[in-house]
Amino acid sequence: MARRSSAHARSRTAEAKKARRNKRRAVRDASWIPETVFDELSDDIELAALLESFDERITQRGWTFDDDLSDDEAVLWTFPPTAAEVSDEEVVPVTTIAITADDTGELAHVVFVGTADDYQFELDELFDVLDVIEAYRLGDPLPVFS
Repeated sequence: MARRSSAHARSRTAEAKKARRNKRRAVRDASWIPETVFDELSDDIELAALLESFDERITQRGWTFDDDLSDDEAVLWTFPPTAAEVSDEEVVPVTTIAITADDTGELAHVVFVGTADDYQFELDELFDVLDVIEAYRLGDPLPVFS
């Protein structure tokens, strides 16, 4: 029986090692994301997590996500107990909270039923005044925020 030389054995070992290294590189390269793309995705993921958390908190209080009016530019929630008949198409028929892509989830825009005025709050600040916002009904004096 012929014996293989130790050089041949080393060559096979080196080839196997090289093949494993190339396989690892291929897997790494397939999952590699350029830094600029990764940064954008990270921002999107953070915004999605923030919106999910916000949605959970706000819907527990009776707000409804408005799937019809929400899009890539803004997401909206309405507070059904404030709904009213309004004849002017320039005003909202229900108190609405909007978070826009331009604000990167840092601000909530509140528009009271029967108005078109945009009140802006930081998200944590919004929850501090949410009782006042939810208590407003069409015809009441508009709340004053400091």
